Amino acid sequence: MMSSTNVVVTGAAGGMGAAAVSLLLARSVNVLAVDRDEARLRALAKKWQAGPGEVETRVADVGDANDVEAFIGRAVERWGGLDGLFNIAGILGEFAFIADSSNEGFDEVIRVNTKSVWLGMKYALPHLIARGGGAIVSTGSYLAWHACELLGPYNASKHALVGLTKTAALEYSSHNIRVNLVCPGSMDTQMNIDTAAGLYPGDPEAGLRQLAANTATGRFADPAEVAAVGVFALLDAPMQMTGALIPVDGGASAK
Repeated sequence: MMSSTNVVVTGAAGGMGAAAVSLLLARSVNVLAVDRDEARLRALAKKWQAGPGEVETRVADVGDANDVEAFIGRAVERWGGLDGLFNIAGILGEFAFIADSSNEGFDEVIRVNTKSVWLGMKYALPHLIARGGGAIVSTGSYLAWHACELLGPYNASKHALVGLTKTAALEYSSHNIRVNLVCPGSMDTQMNIDTAAGLYPGDPEAGLRQLAANTATGRFADPAEVAAVGVFALLDAPMQMTGALIPVDGGASAK
């Protein structure tokens, strides 16, 4: 009998995360869906139970080593192994110039956006090796190789994921493990609304129009569009596709 495919998704209660879980379940993948928002996870679980893949939800802090080790271990315990990790959890942090940013705010953005990915890799990789291979996909950003005023810690956290992704790809390709970074631009999510409000506090609606105008397509991505690229990188990409930054930004990075 062919073994199941088992994946952990963080940030599963958000727009892109929820879409990723749904897409994976529709492919008969078993998913451990992780988020800190228990109420939202509980509401989504009712839809996710339709399968055909199995889903289990887990409330956790992705920046806490004990929590990450525990939810990776739980996926292995329930399904007998781990084939993939999709790191989606992230936060924006403060909107401020660097000199006005708080030390605590910087630390929290790096903890949630960057350390969480490092922890996920650290605890998932031994299980992927034991499985004979697998894939890790993390979520970068257009800002993983560009910059935006007022979001210095966020920019830094996403730039750091480029280095982590490329290093892991080099270190683990001999174990048949692909490691890639999906880099969305503006998506139709709450984080995008918050970005517009933070960058254009006087007129958030105008901010949203400007963010859309920054793309070549003139619109925000549906979260499912970006999630589908991540699912491809997890399940379908060839081994030769590793260490890659994959823009899904409506052509913004082509400008």
